[in-house]
Amino acid sequence: MKKLLLGLTLLTINLSANTKPLHVELDIYANQSFLNKSFTLQNSGEITTQVPAYSTLENIKYKIASSCAIQKHNLSNTIKNPNENIEKLNEKKRQITHEIEALVAKESLLKSLSLQKIDKVSKIDSITLYLTKNLVANATQIDTLKKELTQIEKELKETQALDKEYKELKITYTCDRENKKLQIIYPQNSIKYTPFYNISANINNKSISIEKKATLLFQGTENFKNIDLNIYSYRYNQNVAPQPFYPTYLGEERPKVYKKALMAMNDSVKESSINTRNIQHTDLATKSVYKISNVSLFSGEKNLLHVDNQLINATFRSVIDAYGTNKAYLEAIIKTKKDYSSAYAQYFLDSNPVAKRYMEKIYKDKETKIYFGENEHIQVKKELIKTLDEKTFFGDKKVSTQNWKFTIINKNPYSENINFITKVPVSKDANIKVKTLVEPAFDTQNAKGKTQWNFTLKANQDKTIFFGYEISNSK
Repeated sequence: MKKLLLGLTLLTINLSANTKPLHVELDIYANQSFLNKSFTLQNSGEITTQVPAYSTLENIKYKIASSCAIQKHNLSNTIKNPNENIEKLNEKKRQITHEIEALVAKESLLKSLSLQKIDKVSKIDSITLYLTKNLVANATQIDTLKKELTQIEKELKETQALDKEYKELKITYTCDRENKKLQIIYPQNSIKYTPFYNISANINNKSISIEKKATLLFQGTENFKNIDLNIYSYRYNQNVAPQPFYPTYLGEERPKVYKKALMAMNDSVKESSINTRNIQHTDLATKSVYKISNVSLFSGEKNLLHVDNQLINATFRSVIDAYGTNKAYLEAIIKTKKDYSSAYAQYFLDSNPVAKRYMEKIYKDKETKIYFGENEHIQVKKELIKTLDEKTFFGDKKVSTQNWKFTIINKNPYSENINFITKVPVSKDANIKVKTLVEPAFDTQNAKGKTQWNFTLKANQDKTIFFGYEISNSK
Protein backbone atom coordinates (compact mmCIF):
# COMPACT_ATOMS: atom_id res chain seq x y z
CA MET A 1 0.00 0.00 0.00
CA LYS A 2 2.88 2.37 0.86
CA LYS A 3 4.56 1.57 -2.47
CA LEU A 4 1.32 2.38 -4.30
CA LEU A 5 0.97 5.70 -2.49
CA LEU A 6 4.61 6.53 -3.25
CA GLY A 7 4.06 5.77 -6.94
CA LEU A 8 0.97 7.99 -7.05
CA THR A 9 2.93 10.77 -5.36
CA LEU A 10 5.75 10.55 -7.93
CA LEU A 11 3.23 10.50 -10.79
CA THR A 12 1.56 13.60 -9.35
CA ILE A 13 4.92 15.39 -9.18
CA ASN A 14 5.79 14.41 -12.77
CA LEU A 15 2.44 15.60 -14.09
CA SER A 16 2.42 18.87 -12.14
CA ALA A 17 2.29 21.87 -14.45
CA ASN A 18 5.59 23.63 -15.14
CA THR A 19 4.98 27.35 -15.66
CA LYS A 20 8.42 28.96 -15.37
CA PRO A 21 10.59 28.82 -18.52
CA LEU A 22 14.28 28.04 -18.22
CA HIS A 23 15.18 30.71 -20.79
CA VAL A 24 13.37 33.26 -22.98
CA GLU A 25 14.47 34.82 -26.29
CA LEU A 26 12.78 37.43 -28.47
CA ASP A 27 13.44 37.20 -32.23
CA ILE A 28 12.93 40.61 -33.85
CA TYR A 29 12.53 41.03 -37.61
CA ALA A 30 11.73 44.28 -39.42
CA ASN A 31 8.02 43.38 -39.64
CA GLN A 32 7.40 40.60 -37.09
CA SER A 33 8.58 39.28 -33.72
CA PHE A 34 8.52 35.83 -32.13
CA LEU A 35 8.85 34.90 -28.46
CA ASN A 36 10.80 31.71 -27.67
CA LYS A 37 10.38 30.00 -24.29
CA SER A 38 12.62 27.06 -23.36
CA PHE A 39 11.59 24.50 -20.72
CA THR A 40 13.40 21.57 -19.07
CA LEU A 41 11.44 18.30 -19.43
CA GLN A 42 11.08 15.34 -17.08
CA ASN A 43 10.09 11.78 -18.10
CA SER A 44 6.51 13.00 -18.49
CA GLY A 45 4.50 15.98 -17.41
CA GLU A 46 2.59 19.12 -18.32
CA ILE A 47 3.65 22.65 -19.16
CA THR A 48 1.25 25.56 -18.83
CA THR A 49 2.23 29.01 -20.07
CA GLN A 50 0.56 32.26 -21.05
CA VAL A 51 0.31 33.31 -24.72
CA PRO A 52 -1.31 36.39 -26.33
CA ALA A 53 -5.08 36.31 -26.79
CA TYR A 54 -4.73 36.33 -30.61
CA SER A 55 -2.68 33.07 -30.57
CA THR A 56 -3.93 29.96 -32.38
CA LEU A 57 -2.58 26.41 -32.35
CA GLU A 58 -1.57 26.89 -35.99
CA ASN A 59 0.84 29.76 -35.27
CA ILE A 60 2.48 28.11 -32.23
CA LYS A 61 5.58 26.07 -33.13
CA TYR A 62 7.65 23.61 -31.08
CA LYS A 63 11.25 22.42 -31.04
CA ILE A 64 11.58 19.25 -28.97
CA ALA A 65 14.24 16.57 -28.48
CA SER A 66 13.86 13.55 -30.80
CA SER A 67 13.50 11.24 -27.78
CA CYS A 68 10.47 13.23 -26.55
CA ALA A 69 6.98 13.65 -27.92
CA ILE A 70 4.08 16.06 -27.38
CA GLN A 71 1.05 13.93 -26.57
CA LYS A 72 -1.49 16.74 -26.45
CA HIS A 73 -1.67 20.52 -26.59
CA ASN A 74 -4.62 22.87 -26.30
CA LEU A 75 -5.46 26.52 -25.84
CA SER A 76 -7.91 27.88 -23.30
CA ASN A 77 -10.53 30.44 -24.15
CA THR A 78 -9.52 34.07 -23.70
CA ILE A 79 -8.92 34.85 -20.04
CA LYS A 80 -9.53 38.35 -18.76
CA ASN A 81 -6.78 39.15 -16.30
CA PRO A 82 -8.43 40.22 -13.03
CA ASN A 83 -5.09 41.61 -11.79
CA GLU A 84 -5.69 40.46 -8.23
CA ASN A 85 -2.25 41.75 -7.27
CA ILE A 86 -3.25 45.30 -8.17
CA GLU A 87 -5.79 45.56 -5.36
CA LYS A 88 -3.32 44.04 -2.88
CA LEU A 89 -0.65 46.50 -3.95
CA ASN A 90 -3.11 49.41 -3.80
CA GLU A 91 -4.14 48.39 -0.27
CA LYS A 92 -0.52 48.23 0.82
CA LYS A 93 0.12 51.60 -0.83
CA ARG A 94 -2.80 53.17 1.11
CA GLN A 95 -1.56 51.68 4.40
CA ILE A 96 2.01 52.98 3.94
CA THR A 97 0.70 56.40 2.85
CA HIS A 98 -1.35 56.64 6.11
CA GLU A 99 1.68 55.58 8.17
CA ILE A 100 3.80 58.30 6.55
CA GLU A 101 1.07 60.90 7.20
CA ALA A 102 0.94 59.85 10.88
CA LEU A 103 4.72 60.05 11.26
CA VAL A 104 4.80 63.49 9.58
CA ALA A 105 2.14 64.68 12.06
CA LYS A 106 4.15 63.22 14.96
CA GLU A 107 7.27 65.03 13.69
CA SER A 108 5.36 68.33 13.66
CA LEU A 109 4.14 67.70 17.22
CA LEU A 110 7.64 66.91 18.50
CA LYS A 111 9.03 70.05 16.89
CA SER A 112 6.29 72.17 18.48
CA LEU A 113 7.16 71.17 22.08
CA SER A 114 8.49 74.14 24.04
CA LEU A 115 11.19 74.16 26.79
CA GLN A 116 10.50 77.72 27.94
CA LYS A 117 8.69 76.82 31.21
CA ILE A 118 11.32 74.27 32.32
CA ASP A 119 13.84 75.85 34.67
CA LYS A 120 16.06 72.90 35.58
CA VAL A 121 19.01 72.21 33.30
CA SER A 122 18.91 68.44 33.94
CA LYS A 123 15.30 68.27 32.77
CA ILE A 124 16.11 70.35 29.69
CA ASP A 125 18.97 67.99 28.77
CA SER A 126 16.78 64.94 29.34
CA ILE A 127 13.88 66.28 27.28
CA THR A 128 16.22 67.48 24.51
CA LEU A 129 17.79 64.02 24.29
CA TYR A 130 14.34 62.43 24.16
CA LEU A 131 13.17 64.78 21.39
CA THR A 132 16.37 64.28 19.36
CA LYS A 133 16.18 60.46 19.51
CA ASN A 134 12.50 60.47 18.57
CA LEU A 135 12.94 62.93 15.70
CA VAL A 136 15.83 60.89 14.26
CA ALA A 137 13.90 57.62 14.61
CA ASN A 138 10.82 59.23 13.11
CA ALA A 139 12.74 60.62 10.10
CA THR A 140 14.46 57.26 9.52
CA GLN A 141 11.12 55.45 9.57
CA ILE A 142 9.64 57.95 7.09
CA ASP A 143 12.59 57.41 4.71
CA THR A 144 12.17 53.61 4.94
CA LEU A 145 8.45 53.82 4.21
CA LYS A 146 9.01 56.16 1.25
CA LYS A 147 11.42 53.61 -0.29
CA GLU A 148 8.78 50.88 0.18
CA LEU A 149 6.19 53.17 -1.43
CA THR A 150 8.48 53.76 -4.45
CA GLN A 151 8.91 50.00 -4.89
CA ILE A 152 5.15 49.39 -4.68
CA GLU A 153 4.47 52.11 -7.28
CA LYS A 154 7.01 50.44 -9.58
CA GLU A 155 5.30 47.04 -9.15
CA LEU A 156 1.92 48.65 -9.80
CA LYS A 157 3.20 50.19 -13.02
CA GLU A 158 4.58 46.85 -14.22
CA THR A 159 1.40 44.93 -13.30
CA GLN A 160 -1.01 47.46 -14.82
CA ALA A 161 0.93 47.42 -18.12
CA LEU A 162 0.37 43.71 -18.70
CA ASP A 163 -2.19 42.68 -21.29
CA LYS A 164 -5.53 42.20 -19.58
CA GLU A 165 -6.45 39.35 -21.93
CA TYR A 166 -4.48 36.20 -22.69
CA LYS A 167 -4.82 32.47 -23.28
CA GLU A 168 -3.24 29.54 -21.49
CA LEU A 169 -1.36 26.96 -23.55
CA LYS A 170 -1.24 23.52 -21.92
CA ILE A 171 1.13 20.84 -23.24
CA THR A 172 1.33 17.18 -22.17
CA TYR A 173 4.57 15.40 -23.10
CA THR A 174 6.59 12.22 -22.57
CA CYS A 175 10.38 11.64 -22.74
CA ASP A 176 12.61 8.57 -22.51
CA ARG A 177 14.88 10.41 -20.06
CA GLU A 178 15.00 13.62 -17.99
CA ASN A 179 16.58 17.05 -18.66
CA LYS A 180 15.54 17.27 -22.30
CA LYS A 181 14.54 20.63 -23.76
CA LEU A 182 11.33 21.98 -25.29
CA GLN A 183 11.13 25.32 -27.06
CA ILE A 184 7.76 27.03 -27.61
CA ILE A 185 7.70 29.70 -30.34
CA TYR A 186 4.77 32.02 -31.04
CA PRO A 187 4.22 35.46 -32.68
CA GLN A 188 4.40 38.50 -30.41
CA ASN A 189 2.59 41.15 -32.44
CA SER A 190 2.60 43.88 -29.80
CA ILE A 191 6.26 44.71 -30.47
CA LYS A 192 7.56 47.76 -32.29
CA TYR A 193 11.27 47.82 -33.05
CA THR A 194 12.45 51.13 -34.54
CA PRO A 195 16.15 51.36 -35.46
CA PHE A 196 17.91 54.68 -36.00
CA TYR A 197 21.50 55.83 -36.48
CA ASN A 198 23.87 58.54 -35.36
CA ILE A 199 26.38 59.07 -38.19
CA SER A 200 29.32 61.29 -37.25
CA ALA A 201 32.06 62.59 -39.54
CA ASN A 202 35.46 63.53 -38.15
CA ILE A 203 37.41 65.55 -40.75
CA ASN A 204 40.71 65.63 -38.81
CA ASN A 205 40.76 61.87 -38.18
CA LYS A 206 39.36 61.10 -41.66
CA SER A 207 36.79 58.75 -40.17
CA ILE A 208 33.06 58.08 -39.91
CA SER A 209 31.36 56.50 -36.90
CA ILE A 210 28.04 54.72 -37.35
CA GLU A 211 26.20 54.21 -34.07
CA LYS A 212 23.14 52.01 -34.34
CA LYS A 213 20.42 52.44 -31.72
CA ALA A 214 16.79 51.37 -31.51
CA THR A 215 13.67 51.86 -29.46
CA LEU A 216 11.74 48.73 -28.51
CA LEU A 217 8.10 49.07 -27.47
CA PHE A 218 6.89 45.91 -25.75
CA GLN A 219 3.41 45.05 -24.52
CA GLY A 220 2.65 41.47 -23.51
CA THR A 221 1.03 39.12 -21.04
CA GLU A 222 4.19 38.78 -18.91
CA ASN A 223 7.22 40.75 -17.79
CA PHE A 224 10.63 39.22 -18.49
CA LYS A 225 14.00 39.54 -16.81
CA ASN A 226 17.36 38.52 -18.31
CA ILE A 227 16.05 37.49 -21.73
CA ASP A 228 18.04 37.55 -25.00
CA LEU A 229 17.14 39.70 -28.01
CA ASN A 230 17.98 38.42 -31.51
CA ILE A 231 17.74 41.32 -33.97
CA TYR A 232 17.77 40.15 -37.60
CA SER A 233 18.78 42.32 -40.56
CA TYR A 234 15.83 41.41 -42.79
CA ARG A 235 12.05 41.16 -42.96
CA TYR A 236 10.28 37.96 -41.96
CA ASN A 237 8.74 36.30 -45.04
CA GLN A 238 10.30 38.82 -47.42
CA ASN A 239 11.02 37.77 -51.02
CA VAL A 240 12.38 34.24 -50.56
CA ALA A 241 12.48 33.22 -54.24
CA PRO A 242 13.19 34.93 -57.57
CA GLN A 243 10.30 36.74 -59.24
CA PRO A 244 8.17 34.62 -61.63
CA PHE A 245 9.49 34.55 -65.21
CA TYR A 246 7.29 36.21 -67.81
CA PRO A 247 8.21 36.27 -71.53
CA THR A 248 8.31 39.68 -73.18
CA TYR A 249 6.20 40.01 -76.32
CA LEU A 250 6.56 43.20 -78.36
CA GLY A 251 3.30 45.09 -78.52
CA GLU A 252 1.77 43.15 -75.60
CA GLU A 253 1.53 44.36 -72.03
CA ARG A 254 3.26 42.33 -69.32
CA PRO A 255 1.00 40.94 -66.54
CA LYS A 256 1.04 43.03 -63.39
CA VAL A 257 2.29 41.48 -60.14
CA TYR A 258 0.85 42.93 -56.93
CA LYS A 259 2.68 42.81 -53.61
CA LYS A 260 0.86 41.82 -50.44
CA ALA A 261 0.40 44.49 -47.78
CA LEU A 262 2.89 44.44 -44.91
CA MET A 263 1.82 43.60 -41.37
CA ALA A 264 1.06 46.64 -39.21
CA MET A 265 2.85 47.09 -35.88
CA ASN A 266 1.19 48.23 -32.67
CA ASP A 267 2.41 51.10 -30.50
CA SER A 268 2.46 51.82 -26.78
CA VAL A 269 1.68 54.94 -24.79
CA LYS A 270 3.91 54.45 -21.75
CA GLU A 271 7.61 55.17 -21.91
CA SER A 272 10.74 54.30 -19.94
CA SER A 273 14.22 53.31 -20.99
CA ILE A 274 17.01 50.86 -20.31
CA ASN A 275 20.55 50.41 -21.57
CA THR A 276 21.84 47.15 -22.97
CA ARG A 277 25.20 45.39 -22.86
CA ASN A 278 26.75 42.08 -23.96
CA ILE A 279 26.09 42.68 -27.68
CA GLN A 280 27.34 40.21 -30.28
CA HIS A 281 27.14 40.51 -34.08
CA THR A 282 27.08 37.32 -36.16
CA ASP A 283 27.02 36.80 -39.91
CA LEU A 284 24.60 34.03 -40.90
CA ALA A 285 24.76 32.13 -44.20
CA THR A 286 22.94 34.90 -46.10
CA LYS A 287 22.00 37.50 -43.46
CA SER A 288 23.26 38.88 -40.14
CA VAL A 289 21.96 39.08 -36.55
CA TYR A 290 22.69 41.12 -33.43
CA LYS A 291 22.34 39.21 -30.15
CA ILE A 292 21.82 41.28 -26.98
CA SER A 293 21.98 39.29 -23.73
CA ASN A 294 20.48 39.82 -20.27
CA VAL A 295 17.80 42.40 -21.08
CA SER A 296 14.75 43.05 -18.89
CA LEU A 297 11.50 43.79 -20.74
CA PHE A 298 8.47 45.14 -18.93
CA SER A 299 5.16 45.51 -20.68
CA GLY A 300 4.32 49.07 -21.67
CA GLU A 301 7.90 50.34 -21.52
CA LYS A 302 9.95 51.87 -24.31
CA ASN A 303 13.45 50.41 -24.17
CA LEU A 304 16.46 52.19 -25.62
CA LEU A 305 18.87 49.67 -27.16
CA HIS A 306 22.51 50.47 -27.93
CA VAL A 307 22.97 47.96 -30.73
CA ASP A 308 26.28 48.70 -32.42
CA ASN A 309 29.06 51.26 -32.97
CA GLN A 310 31.61 51.06 -35.80
CA LEU A 311 34.48 53.43 -36.66
CA ILE A 312 35.31 53.47 -40.39
CA ASN A 313 38.10 55.11 -42.40
CA ALA A 314 36.72 57.69 -44.83
CA THR A 315 37.85 59.67 -47.86
CA PHE A 316 36.40 63.20 -47.92
CA ARG A 317 35.81 65.48 -50.88
CA SER A 318 33.48 68.28 -51.91
CA VAL A 319 31.01 67.50 -54.72
CA ILE A 320 29.73 70.42 -56.79
CA ASP A 321 26.40 69.86 -58.57
CA ALA A 322 26.76 72.42 -61.36
CA TYR A 323 23.69 70.87 -63.00
CA GLY A 324 21.52 71.65 -59.92
CA THR A 325 22.04 74.01 -56.97
CA ASN A 326 25.60 74.88 -58.09
CA LYS A 327 26.91 74.44 -54.53
CA ALA A 328 29.57 72.26 -52.92
CA TYR A 329 28.51 69.40 -50.63
CA LEU A 330 30.79 67.40 -48.30
CA GLU A 331 30.93 63.75 -49.32
CA ALA A 332 32.47 60.85 -47.38
CA ILE A 333 33.32 57.61 -49.18
CA ILE A 334 33.43 54.53 -46.94
CA LYS A 335 33.36 50.72 -46.92
CA THR A 336 31.73 49.13 -43.88
CA LYS A 337 32.45 45.70 -42.38
CA LYS A 338 28.75 45.13 -41.63
CA ASP A 339 25.40 45.53 -43.37
CA TYR A 340 23.14 48.29 -42.08
CA SER A 341 19.40 48.20 -42.72
CA SER A 342 17.65 51.34 -43.94
CA ALA A 343 16.36 53.69 -41.23
CA TYR A 344 16.27 57.35 -40.21
CA ALA A 345 19.64 58.80 -39.22
CA GLN A 346 20.93 61.88 -37.45
CA TYR A 347 24.05 63.26 -39.16
CA PHE A 348 26.85 65.07 -37.32
CA LEU A 349 29.92 66.89 -38.63
CA ASP A 350 32.71 67.30 -36.05
CA SER A 351 30.07 66.78 -33.30
CA ASN A 352 27.72 69.42 -34.74
CA PRO A 353 24.27 68.26 -35.92
CA VAL A 354 23.79 68.65 -39.68
CA ALA A 355 20.59 66.87 -40.71
CA LYS A 356 18.08 64.13 -39.98
CA ARG A 357 16.94 62.10 -42.96
CA TYR A 358 16.26 58.58 -44.22
CA MET A 359 19.33 56.41 -44.82
CA GLU A 360 19.22 53.74 -47.52
CA LYS A 361 20.61 50.28 -46.76
CA ILE A 362 24.41 50.05 -46.57
CA TYR A 363 26.03 46.85 -47.82
CA LYS A 364 29.31 45.69 -46.28
CA ASP A 365 32.51 45.85 -48.38
CA LYS A 366 30.73 48.02 -50.96
CA GLU A 367 31.72 51.63 -51.61
CA THR A 368 29.11 53.91 -50.03
CA LYS A 369 28.77 57.68 -50.28
CA ILE A 370 27.42 59.68 -47.32
CA TYR A 371 26.75 63.43 -47.46
CA PHE A 372 27.03 66.01 -44.66
CA GLY A 373 25.53 69.11 -46.16
CA GLU A 374 26.89 72.20 -47.88
CA ASN A 375 30.56 73.14 -47.68
CA GLU A 376 30.23 76.93 -47.47
CA HIS A 377 34.02 77.39 -47.67
CA ILE A 378 34.00 76.25 -51.30
CA GLN A 379 32.57 79.08 -53.40
CA VAL A 380 31.20 78.47 -56.89
CA LYS A 381 30.53 81.31 -59.35
CA LYS A 382 28.58 80.65 -62.56
CA GLU A 383 28.49 83.13 -65.46
CA LEU A 384 26.58 82.74 -68.72
CA ILE A 385 28.98 83.56 -71.59
CA LYS A 386 26.95 82.66 -74.66
CA THR A 387 23.49 81.52 -75.62
CA LEU A 388 22.79 81.52 -79.35
CA ASP A 389 20.28 79.97 -81.75
CA GLU A 390 21.13 80.21 -85.49
CA LYS A 391 20.74 78.54 -88.87
CA THR A 392 23.56 77.47 -91.18
CA PHE A 393 24.24 79.45 -94.33
CA PHE A 394 22.27 77.05 -96.52
CA GLY A 395 19.52 76.67 -93.90
CA ASP A 396 19.83 72.90 -93.81
CA LYS A 397 20.16 72.73 -89.99
CA LYS A 398 19.58 74.69 -86.83
CA VAL A 399 22.40 75.21 -84.29
CA SER A 400 21.95 76.11 -80.60
CA THR A 401 24.97 76.97 -78.45
CA GLN A 402 25.20 77.37 -74.65
CA ASN A 403 28.39 78.36 -72.78
CA TRP A 404 29.19 79.07 -69.09
CA LYS A 405 32.21 80.01 -67.04
CA PHE A 406 32.57 78.40 -63.59
CA THR A 407 35.02 79.69 -60.99
CA ILE A 408 35.67 77.45 -57.95
CA ILE A 409 37.47 79.04 -54.95
CA ASN A 410 38.76 77.21 -51.86
CA LYS A 411 38.39 79.50 -48.80
CA ASN A 412 39.58 76.80 -46.38
CA PRO A 413 43.07 77.05 -44.81
CA TYR A 414 43.83 73.56 -46.16
CA SER A 415 43.61 71.65 -49.44
CA GLU A 416 40.27 70.31 -50.68
CA ASN A 417 39.53 67.46 -53.09
CA ILE A 418 36.86 68.56 -55.57
CA ASN A 419 34.47 66.55 -57.73
CA PHE A 420 32.84 68.97 -60.21
CA ILE A 421 29.79 67.53 -62.03
CA THR A 422 27.66 68.95 -64.79
CA LYS A 423 25.67 67.50 -67.69
CA VAL A 424 25.10 67.78 -71.41
CA PRO A 425 21.85 66.87 -73.21
CA VAL A 426 21.70 63.33 -74.62
CA SER A 427 20.31 62.76 -78.11
CA LYS A 428 18.34 59.66 -79.06
CA ASP A 429 17.55 61.05 -82.51
CA ALA A 430 20.04 60.50 -85.34
CA ASN A 431 19.17 63.92 -86.77
CA ILE A 432 20.14 65.72 -83.54
CA LYS A 433 23.85 65.96 -82.68
CA VAL A 434 25.37 67.19 -79.41
CA LYS A 435 28.93 68.43 -79.12
CA THR A 436 30.54 69.15 -75.74
CA LEU A 437 32.51 72.39 -75.43
CA VAL A 438 34.94 72.40 -72.47
CA GLU A 439 38.22 73.84 -71.23
CA PRO A 440 40.10 72.14 -69.62
CA ALA A 441 39.13 68.64 -70.80
CA PHE A 442 36.81 66.67 -68.54
CA ASP A 443 37.94 63.47 -66.77
CA THR A 444 34.86 61.34 -67.49
CA GLN A 445 31.58 61.55 -69.39
CA ASN A 446 29.04 58.74 -69.50
CA ALA A 447 26.21 57.84 -71.86
CA LYS A 448 23.74 59.80 -69.72
CA GLY A 449 25.65 63.04 -70.24
CA LYS A 450 27.17 63.15 -66.74
CA THR A 451 30.42 65.07 -67.12
CA GLN A 452 33.00 65.20 -64.31
CA TRP A 453 36.28 66.88 -63.33
CA ASN A 454 38.34 65.71 -60.32
CA PHE A 455 41.06 67.99 -58.92
CA THR A 456 42.58 69.36 -55.72
CA LEU A 457 42.48 73.01 -54.67
CA LYS A 458 45.05 74.32 -52.22
CA ALA A 459 44.12 76.90 -49.58
CA ASN A 460 42.79 80.10 -51.22
CA GLN A 461 43.37 78.65 -54.68
CA ASP A 462 40.80 78.93 -57.47
CA LYS A 463 40.09 77.08 -60.72
CA THR A 464 38.18 78.10 -63.83
CA ILE A 465 36.16 75.66 -65.96
CA PHE A 466 34.55 76.66 -69.25
CA PHE A 467 31.66 74.37 -70.09
CA GLY A 468 29.03 74.33 -72.78
CA TYR A 469 27.52 72.38 -75.64
CA GLU A 470 26.36 72.77 -79.21
CA ILE A 471 23.15 71.16 -80.44
CA SER A 472 22.62 70.82 -84.19
CA ASN A 473 19.31 69.69 -85.67
CA SER A 474 19.22 68.70 -89.35
CA LYS A 475 15.43 68.17 -89.50
